[in-house]
Amino acid sequence: MLNNTASTTSNINTVSSTVPYKKLRQTSLNARKHNVDTLNFKRGIISLARSIAARNLLQNLIVFSDDEVEQDCWFVAAGQRRLMALDYLHRVGAIDDDYPVRVDFIDKADALVVSVSENNDRVDMHLSDLIVSVNELANNGDSVEVIAAKFGYKAYYVRKLMKLANMAPELMQLLRNNKISLNQLIALSITDDHDLQLKAWENCSYDKSPKDLRRLALNEEEPVSDNKYIKVVGIDAYRDAGGEIKHDLFTQHENHGGYILNPSLVQELALNKLQVLAEQVANNEGWSWYGSQERLESWGDDSKRYEFPRPQLEDYAFTTEQQNQLDIIYDKLENVKFAMDEAEELSGEKKWEALRPLSKERNELEQQKSEILDAAEFTKEYKSQRGVIVSIGYHGDIVITRGLMKLVDKASRENKAVKVNTDGTVVPVTQVSAALARSLSCERTLAVQAALLQKPEIALALTVQKLALSVFSAGYHQNPACFTIQETTRTMIEAAPGCEDGEAVKQLRMAKAKWSESLPKGWEDDFTLLTSLGIDQLLELQAFCVAATLDGSVSQYEPKKKSNLQKLEFAMNFDIHEYWKPTAQNLWSRLKKEGMIDQLTQAGVSVNKDEFMAFKKGDAAKRAEQLIEGIKWVPDFM
Repeated sequence: MLNNTASTTSNINTVSSTVPYKKLRQTSLNARKHNVDTLNFKRGIISLARSIAARNLLQNLIVFSDDEVEQDCWFVAAGQRRLMALDYLHRVGAIDDDYPVRVDFIDKADALVVSVSENNDRVDMHLSDLIVSVNELANNGDSVEVIAAKFGYKAYYVRKLMKLANMAPELMQLLRNNKISLNQLIALSITDDHDLQLKAWENCSYDKSPKDLRRLALNEEEPVSDNKYIKVVGIDAYRDAGGEIKHDLFTQHENHGGYILNPSLVQELALNKLQVLAEQVANNEGWSWYGSQERLESWGDDSKRYEFPRPQLEDYAFTTEQQNQLDIIYDKLENVKFAMDEAEELSGEKKWEALRPLSKERNELEQQKSEILDAAEFTKEYKSQRGVIVSIGYHGDIVITRGLMKLVDKASRENKAVKVNTDGTVVPVTQVSAALARSLSCERTLAVQAALLQKPEIALALTVQKLALSVFSAGYHQNPACFTIQETTRTMIEAAPGCEDGEAVKQLRMAKAKWSESLPKGWEDDFTLLTSLGIDQLLELQAFCVAATLDGSVSQYEPKKKSNLQKLEFAMNFDIHEYWKPTAQNLWSRLKKEGMIDQLTQAGVSVNKDEFMAFKKGDAAKRAEQLIEGIKWVPDFM
């Protein structure tokens, strides 16, 4: 060992030196395990390898020895990416077996803690800082190739960074504030004109897609027939604003032919018109906010910005006449439904002869109801929480959507913390990993299993339903309560850390032990032996067996998806609080600290944010468990 130096950091002793590359090994104690097989990760390894080849290893690997596994070698607790980069350099012949690698030695007992600390505490350099740094090197005389070699990048990537360094200062400030994405910035870099860049950014639609930004920055000509904005603005208004239309031999005699020479102008005019109209509608009708955008859709990113309206009858302020009309319509609909139910009892042609006029009458009544609802005013309370957006439809028509609620506002009303992305989409601060979703759904399943032990009559109904479906029903029906013929309890326990100390698992294990002793010898080969138990015991046994085969687990969290066990829980009047409570192990340690604060706040617990964020994650999880003690609460995602 060469140049030994010793240091102590956070009570972990380290000794620095160098070891030959051939003596380094990977270890299962390295905390980085996920996403190491992805294409992006592998590309990052190659980029890091180029950087090491150009500048040598700038950060030591942290290693420990383990003679029980392999003698005379060192296991890398922190620095797995650097080791993989060295492996790549060795494969391509850039380094040999004896290449000296700088390392810090630690005890094996500290390996996992050190690995987690390095991976969890590392913060990537902000893109704006990287762009500025690359540009400074270029201004100091370094060529693209030299800069690429220093950083381990491809030359084309360095050129891209240098190009971005010359963007409009206002856009670079947006980048520093995380208000513009890299792809959006690249799209705007198609032009060097700062005014065009800024105009394209300001005039682009709400989501500011790179494709639209690029088109606006280029100010490309576009056929009149393809331009949806001209249908909103009108050709005369466009020309009055200074816009031009170019005709060729094929379009000079067409009223709506030719090419728009100022596409950014016509888009600006259209969006301004939408905004003015939105303001007028909001002011005239009393909506709390208004907005405009090129397109509004109830799926995709817009569904992550707004809650789309699904007004209930109580959200309308009906006039006396409208209310009377609705009462009559609902009475008629009730009579039609009753008549249709009676017609269903008929057979053959008589059935359809009876249903046809009834179905027609029902459709007419539903149409009348829709017309009344469309004409009715909303209540002041409803409008005070919601707004209106004016957008452009598929055919260039103007669409007014009333009753939208911003998801940011909804989260605030529900006391939930959210993060707003650069494109305006909203995501919860509490991120539910696939592992956590599966774990909690398994814990809930175990609790339902335990509750079913006390409801043998419901277990019997489940069994009869499952058998009856195969005998009487030819169509597809959802498996009732995910009732299988395979025991699932063991799988549920394995997927839910900490559940073995819970009430549900205790009850299930006690029941299994009881029945293991009570079953008559030889029952596996002779079912008649089970008749000796008596009907009450058989029903109890059946309840245990059905419970042990329930499976309500999920592979990931889907906010709008209902649990497969929902109907069963309702039938049993199930109360999760009797079987589960949030602990550091089963919940809090599996959330980020921001997520812990968010969930505690939703539970009605007052939290000092600054004080809580100062805790280490493990201590924060324990503190969360203490704060929630005695409160009946489960997270929404459970």
